[in-house]
Amino acid sequence: MHVSFESVEKGSNIIDVRSKLDYDKKHLEDSINIPRLNLLKNHETYLNKNDIYYIICDKGEVSLFCSRILNALGYNCYSIDGGMEGINNK
Repeated sequence: MHVSFESVEKGSNIIDVRSKLDYDKKHLEDSINIPRLNLLKNHETYLNKNDIYYIICDKGEVSLFCSRILNALGYNCYSIDGGMEGINNK
């Protein structure tokens, strides 16, 4: 249910579940910002059950939580290990 950032292919569906403020400070180039509560409450608006999504947060904990919930709802979601902090430390 989680993957390393290096295994995420360019052009993949990356969702950043952090706040807009944190996203605006620094984010992955191909990511879109959907704060976690918006994503979890309105998943049918943002997600398609036929696609794969990679979710990122600050440390990887919130994205893992979101991935578990969304997978239980029938989506294909993976949490990016270590989040933005893990990527920034490499």
